[in-house]
Amino acid sequence: MHPSRQNILPRPSLPIIVLAGLNAIAGVSAAHADGSSAGQIYSPYVQPLEQEIELVGVYDARADNGNIPSSRWQKIGYGTSLSEGLYTELSFTNLVRDGEDHQIVELENIWQITEQGEYDSDWGMLFELETDLSRSSHEAAVGILNSRDFGQYTLVTNAIVAVEWGDDVKDEVETALAIQGRYRMNRSVEPSIELFAAQDTLSVGPGLTGIWRMTAPNQLRWNIVALAGLDDTSEYSLKIELEYEFF
Repeated sequence: MHPSRQNILPRPSLPIIVLAGLNAIAGVSAAHADGSSAGQIYSPYVQPLEQEIELVGVYDARADNGNIPSSRWQKIGYGTSLSEGLYTELSFTNLVRDGEDHQIVELENIWQITEQGEYDSDWGMLFELETDLSRSSHEAAVGILNSRDFGQYTLVTNAIVAVEWGDDVKDEVETALAIQGRYRMNRSVEPSIELFAAQDTLSVGPGLTGIWRMTAPNQLRWNIVALAGLDDTSEYSLKIELEYEFF
């Protein structure tokens, strides 16, 4: 959800201070999947009356010397806007890691804080609650979402703090940072680059994203990214996202 807009003169905002603090710690820890954070990047926008069906697939290859094995996961979700500035989604994820399957249920909410164009950049918050049906493992996360345009370029930043608990996992607080830079060449195809920094992940790589217009006002968003690891444990990751949006 990243419609284009015109830049306006910056005005002071509290979210800038909060995001700066999160960014300072986001590179040292992790969020989802026990330190593996090659996942989704969220824009702060909520479209009124929108409904969405989402499909995501990720393969995360790991080095043999790391403490996290390679994994793959597939996610399917349904979401809808509850009000003008609140979006909620319920999803199911199947994670395969180290020969074990994990079935994860997740409730996700996006709150659009600022009106589009109200400040020099747009702000939102992400709230997530997930549980692993295959073991005693739970996670709650909160994040700050930011999107800012620079001419034909858009920079989206997610700074996440998560708490994990359960009998089968170590209770801990983790953080993660995800960034997407995108060149708005046209709505059908936009070249991009994504970066993920987390407890056991540091990766960056190119991608392509865009919108396929269908019967108005419905549309299909797509995103394909290939990431290369920049640390000793991450090798590479591949990600494919499809979002069918209808009203």
